[in-house]
Amino acid sequence: MQNIETLKNLEIFQGFSDQELATIIRGAKQMEYRPGGVIIRENASGGMLHIILEGQVEVRKKTGRENEKPLALLGEGSVFGEMSLFDGFPYSASVVARENTSTLTMFHHDFETLAETDPRLAFKISVNLINSLAGKLRKTNDNLITFAMLSRSETDMENK
Repeated sequence: MQNIETLKNLEIFQGFSDQELATIIRGAKQMEYRPGGVIIRENASGGMLHIILEGQVEVRKKTGRENEKPLALLGEGSVFGEMSLFDGFPYSASVVARENTSTLTMFHHDFETLAETDPRLAFKISVNLINSLAGKLRKTNDNLITFAMLSRSETDMENK
């Protein structure tokens, strides 16, 4: 398992005390993946949060029966699976290791246990995850606006 100093360097855990980080480590598992290893499969049952401790992953979305389109590359400190941790819905995309990758993984039931035993810490984690999700949503909104503007420009040029 990664040590407390490693977790302190991750944005998601900024401002956490050593004691809080030790509690998180006790309630999570460190998972190891080789290149090409599927960490999350789209539409599979959810319930796990992953924080990349080292390595790189690719987020992929199905575009047809057999085809997947790469959506993003995520590296050290990145978080994925957080929506599923909260709502338990199936994963909305697949995540595959691009290189040897290590994640700190928290399961839904472990997070619920933490919420019962240390509600303040669970709240602090939740706030950081919400901030992470908000940042992702803002980026998605910006990308959609850019895409819409480019599409509109192409349509306008075709109509001239």
